[in-house]
Amino acid sequence: MHNTEVQYVLFREIVRDVPSTTYATHGLYMYPAKFIPQVVRYVINKFTHEDEYIFDPFAGYGTVSIEASLTKRNCVLWDLNPMLYLFVNSSLYKDRLSLNEFYIDFNYDESFNPKWDNLLYWYPKEFYDVLSRIWGYWHREVDKKLKPLVAIPLLKITRFFSYSDEKIAKLYRSSYAEEKVKTLLSSSWKDKMFKMYWNYAREVLKKVREYQTYKPYQINCEVKASDEWIFTDKRIIIDSIKQKLEKEVDILTTSPPYLQAQEYIRSFKLELVWLGFVGDFISQLAKHEIPYNNVGEGFISSKTYETLKREIEKLSHQKLLQLYVSYFNSLALFLNNNHAKVKNVIAFFIGPVKVRNTRIPIDVILKEHLEYLGWKHEVTLIDTIINRRLFRTSINPATGLEDERTPTEHLLIMRSKT
Repeated sequence: MHNTEVQYVLFREIVRDVPSTTYATHGLYMYPAKFIPQVVRYVINKFTHEDEYIFDPFAGYGTVSIEASLTKRNCVLWDLNPMLYLFVNSSLYKDRLSLNEFYIDFNYDESFNPKWDNLLYWYPKEFYDVLSRIWGYWHREVDKKLKPLVAIPLLKITRFFSYSDEKIAKLYRSSYAEEKVKTLLSSSWKDKMFKMYWNYAREVLKKVREYQTYKPYQINCEVKASDEWIFTDKRIIIDSIKQKLEKEVDILTTSPPYLQAQEYIRSFKLELVWLGFVGDFISQLAKHEIPYNNVGEGFISSKTYETLKREIEKLSHQKLLQLYVSYFNSLALFLNNNHAKVKNVIAFFIGPVKVRNTRIPIDVILKEHLEYLGWKHEVTLIDTIINRRLFRTSINPATGLEDERTPTEHLLIMRSKT
């Protein structure tokens, strides 16, 4: 019997008005497990109308904001990571822009020294001295409106000229990176840094101009992310699972962190400290990440969750059990706080991760909890993952267990009964 509630699709094929996953400003900077624009556009086309509000509580790179601006939808975005402000402000840039506006003085006389004790572990002194001058110029001389755009190429060279492996999102000092630094130090590395910066600046300019050719609309984009006086002149931690919507939205669509997800805050630690965030504040943010925030039980209602919890208990692996409990109770707590403010549709894009030898059907567990809250399941669309910009690792850092890629991602569509 054909199950009409579950359908197999390839979003890259059925969403024809999105030419690629990196078109417009979607590919300005690397972001792990990014919400692909084809899924967001599918949800927009299928379930929304112009001028309606789309809500993404785990906004990450800000994919929803770009798609909303190109389709005349408004959006509300939340994220723990302060990088969201930088991504949205650079991705939605609509003013005229020239290459001259990316000017940086590589010999600026006032250095910026990030407040993080471990920074020199990631840089030889030669690179650090030049980068601190460049960032001194960015902090003191670059126009506030241009700062997010100029930061993109600057962050790329800051990552490249370090002991981190710039090819992966995770902050990781690899043997490749150590050899890279050794080779750079024996070359005309400052000239290379200068040329790389301007090449990256040209790429940003090209992407912004491409975005502008799509004639984006002037929309209301409300961004709420953690900050430490850098973007909003406030020190605040935005923990989406504990936040509450202040107004109604028409639709919620998001791709939340995975169970056993890699640490997003840790992945961007170098970027954050050069932008001006203090090491202690970054450490506080990391403690709020799902599933590391140690949310207890009592928020979720799902038979599948309870059944699989008993199976995980048999593994006698306390950390794994804690992550499982915290993950689902975190998402349930968020839904308990906010589902009543969503008028029409809730759409979660998430894959069934594997714990030891068991696939955990995250979408099924969320479906059961939303049904408990009064929502009706419309359909689950299963998409095969073709390509993924995630670093590969044999051991998952969350559990110390063998890691395995998730082969599919599922778009869970739930309808309001009211």
